[in-house]
Amino acid sequence: MTAVTLLRTANSAMVAFLLLFLIVAYLAWGMEAQLPLMFIAVLHFLQILTAGLFKVSYVVRLIAQHQLGQPLR
Repeated sequence: MTAVTLLRTANSAMVAFLLLFLIVAYLAWGMEAQLPLMFIAVLHFLQILTAGLFKVSYVVRLIAQHQLGQPLR
């Protein structure tokens, strides 16, 4: 996988995980009265998981930027 492809993939993954996190957070915190308790517990776990995957995507993005000689931000 080339560095450019890696950068595009990491950027796309960051957007996808951010959107997933926002959806899960809305369901877990905004709709908790309408959902079963077990589903709420799973949603809270998914918040942790999606946040972690977002951070991994960011690290992959930094690696790709480093390989391309771009400034790390």
